[in-house]
Amino acid sequence: MKSILFLSNNVKIFTKKLGGFAMSKEIFDTFKFKSGAELKNRVLMAPMTIQAGYFDGSVTSEMIDYYQYRAGDASAIIVESCFVENHGRGFPGAIGIDNDDKIPGLKRLAEAIQAKGSKAILQLYHAGRMANPKFNEGEQPISASPIAALRPDAVPPREMTHAQINQMIDDFGEATRRAIEAGFDGVEIHGANTYLLQQFFSPHSNRRQDSWGGSREKRTRFPIEVLTKVQHVVAEKEASHFIIGYRFSPEEIEEPGIRFEDTMFLLNTLAEYEPDYFHISANSYQRTSIVNQEDTEPLINKYIKMQSAQLAKIPLIGVGSIAQRQDAEQALELGYDLLSVGKAYLVEPQWTDKISQNEEVEQFVDIHDQKVLHIPSPLWKVMDFMILDKEEEHRKYEKLKALQNKKVKFNKGTYHVYAKGHNGNLPMKVQLSEDKIVSIEVDDSGESEGIANPVFERLPQDIINGQTLNVDVISGATVTSEGIVQGIADAIEQAGEDPDILRARPKPVVQWSDEVVEETTDVVVIGTGGAGLSAAATVLDEGKEVIMLEKFAAIGGNTIRTGGQVNAAEPKWQNAFPALAGEKETLIQLLNHDENDIDEAYIEDFNTLKRQIKDYLENSSNEDEYLFDSVELHRIQTYLGGKRKDRNNVEISGDYDLVKTLTDNVLESVYWLKDKGVHFDRSFVDMPVGALWRRGHKPMKAQGLEYIENLGDYVKHNHGRIFTETTAEKLIKEGNQVVGIEARKANGAKVKIHTRHGVVLATGGFGANTKMLQQYNTYWDNIPDDIKTTNSPAITGDGIRLGVQAGADIVGMGFSQMMPISDPKTGALFTGLIVTPSNFVFVNKEGQRFVNEFESRDVLSKAALEQKDGIFYIIADANIKALAMNTTEDKINQELEDGTLVKADTLEALAQKLNIDTTTFVNTIERYNTFVEQGQDEDFNKNAFDLKIEKAPFYATPRKPAIHHTMGGLKINTHAQVIDVEGHIIEGLYAAGEVAGGIHAGNRLGGNALADIFTFGRIAGQSAVTK
Repeated sequence: MKSILFLSNNVKIFTKKLGGFAMSKEIFDTFKFKSGAELKNRVLMAPMTIQAGYFDGSVTSEMIDYYQYRAGDASAIIVESCFVENHGRGFPGAIGIDNDDKIPGLKRLAEAIQAKGSKAILQLYHAGRMANPKFNEGEQPISASPIAALRPDAVPPREMTHAQINQMIDDFGEATRRAIEAGFDGVEIHGANTYLLQQFFSPHSNRRQDSWGGSREKRTRFPIEVLTKVQHVVAEKEASHFIIGYRFSPEEIEEPGIRFEDTMFLLNTLAEYEPDYFHISANSYQRTSIVNQEDTEPLINKYIKMQSAQLAKIPLIGVGSIAQRQDAEQALELGYDLLSVGKAYLVEPQWTDKISQNEEVEQFVDIHDQKVLHIPSPLWKVMDFMILDKEEEHRKYEKLKALQNKKVKFNKGTYHVYAKGHNGNLPMKVQLSEDKIVSIEVDDSGESEGIANPVFERLPQDIINGQTLNVDVISGATVTSEGIVQGIADAIEQAGEDPDILRARPKPVVQWSDEVVEETTDVVVIGTGGAGLSAAATVLDEGKEVIMLEKFAAIGGNTIRTGGQVNAAEPKWQNAFPALAGEKETLIQLLNHDENDIDEAYIEDFNTLKRQIKDYLENSSNEDEYLFDSVELHRIQTYLGGKRKDRNNVEISGDYDLVKTLTDNVLESVYWLKDKGVHFDRSFVDMPVGALWRRGHKPMKAQGLEYIENLGDYVKHNHGRIFTETTAEKLIKEGNQVVGIEARKANGAKVKIHTRHGVVLATGGFGANTKMLQQYNTYWDNIPDDIKTTNSPAITGDGIRLGVQAGADIVGMGFSQMMPISDPKTGALFTGLIVTPSNFVFVNKEGQRFVNEFESRDVLSKAALEQKDGIFYIIADANIKALAMNTTEDKINQELEDGTLVKADTLEALAQKLNIDTTTFVNTIERYNTFVEQGQDEDFNKNAFDLKIEKAPFYATPRKPAIHHTMGGLKINTHAQVIDVEGHIIEGLYAAGEVAGGIHAGNRLGGNALADIFTFGRIAGQSAVTK
């Protein structure tokens, strides 16, 4: 679209559209619809959910007052979603037009709007699967297909019958009749916001294979039928100049889902039926794609390019982020014909009048102005992001201004303080002169090096260089960054000065770059966790070049945060260790497992395993029972451990070929890691939380640090290059082959890397992306907005998004795993006392055990979330504490001080500190101790025990589940090649680790994550240079 803009007092905008120059557009032009209805200007007030209706959907006086107060200067007001059928409410306080009893109230509403000089248009809708039963008399929702919405607490809908579909079309017709009889000037058919009409058009919610679905053309039928029914009723009622509009959402994020090309097909089709207007639903008139976030072209540009000649004749209403006159002018310039203004009308009820006088419009309301602005209470409660206490804001502004002009005066000296790190408190020394911060030293020995080292190197330097505490946190180390800033603030306070003076100082200036870096290499690896480093090291082993991209300042990804155990069956090593109580029973249970429950692909391995178990049981006595294991046991446990059903009763299990590849090759990965310098502790066989068997190979250093140190050093020493703070944005494709990557550095510089062999995606899952988790979730009843994660903040689904953009298929996305034993405050794994599950004793706030502590992570998490506040305590004594794998005496003392850990000399005293009933708690522990003695848990059937809780002092570690792992991801084959939606290999594209799906199915066993990333990381690197 070409535009010529002439600026004067009365702005005229000329846009070149199909057919030559259109007439000039002015905000205050009159505008005539095809129906003959005329608007006095191009501004309409957008429909906004105010939730002020009666319980039965009738109009209230509060609602009439709200609309009447805003009527007059806008040419028309579109009244919010009005349900056409009694069980179609999408939210509380909705208004209805489902029976004739509603007509008198709606008539009063229409007249109130018209009396002020605006036209009244009523929006008609049915929520479909978005209709919550609690707002609809407990009725199960209905939709095109029985597919639940991707949102917390979504109820699977009933599939509508042909008769119900036809009745619904008639309901829209009857609603239109009532709107006419109520005196409205028009109706807007609500085909947006994931409501019923959109559900019929969406390939996500419409899986039908009849005349109402099965192809894009058939999915268009329901919107057409509703539109033509509304038009028929208007003609039948001879309602002259009656406006008929249609609202649409341009895209949806579901997979499969509506893409913009689909929407243009729908609109070009509906345009043939000549509605009066189309109304886009978007958060900005400049909205770009929400599906492809790298596509920066505004959708309005695409709309104009893709519209048919007939669609070009139908007015388009733009909406979103129109706050000032210049926004309205720019929206018209972009190509919209009319403007729909929403939030601005909440703040300024005479918005159009204000901008006609070229006045700046307020963007926030004062906390005291609810009544002044005639805003109903339900709406006011959800407007918190727009409400300010202006007096308080003014005070803050004056204080900030005063602080910025104030000079500091410190009591000169060196101050010893603490910074709160991800894994505990870090000692700091801050040296101050009379007016400057001279030096900052952080003792980072208690922090995971890979997570935080840029914080200790860069952040103090930024603070010293700028003499300010107003610095940006280091991506990936937010907790530690904030801890250091607060520690320095504490030192300043000890030095007799107000740290707010330094907080008020401006941030250091970032030097932005327009540089373009272009490179060519053999392989690009995106992500520097264990999978990425394994892939890169393997590429270098083959004598090829590699460049790694990492969006954060430090390498390590999630691997740096792991417990470090790699599950790999090595019977020769394991057989040297005695069996624990309960392990024999686990083998007997497998021996007796129903063969009909085993997928056909796994039957041969299952029968082999049964023979192995029989031989073991026959050839070992109670006196010399040793730890049994085999590759087949690992494979079957991975398969059975991952087998799950989601909320829709859909079962998922691990792909046999991928699980076999993992379990066949993981021991070789352990030996490969040893060759790369990793030292494993061979003195014991570890078993991480959520594992089903002791087969964990644990490195000597804490957590996953040893892997990252050794592999990172190997890559660097062998001339592999690592670009940190560089975010991959788009895969470069030629035909069906990936040949490179486009990326961007933190300073804005562009990076373009061409590859001779391909790209490996090793970016992890999406455990740190709550919205993405909620979008795809089909397993958990609810994923709260404020849920913590054990993951690195880098793990946001980047690689999955890149792969999908390149045409990749995805599998298992609805399943995610929670780590039950996470820190309630931060989500961190390794605070408090963490021991092996055989020594776990979980007690809730009532002082009672509530689960078999040896269960899988999802079972433990679900049980924990059912406890009060989702909180429980891991109880330990002095003997168990000595086995803790994650701590030191110094760290324990720090955690006791800040409440991360609780300690007492008696069980009774510990109960009192936890505010738990003493008798109940002591009885629970004593009962557990008897189970340890007899080797049998009569309450929860815990199947492996080690130590009793009997030696003082006693400890309690508070815990709460947090998101830990996402099972779904890109579809791959056994060579780690990415598969597209049609089942073909995408040449030159590989994926390894949590970014890939299909291995762990619905639940990943503890210790299998590292097994996966190192094994498939190596395979991806090998495949990239040989395939």
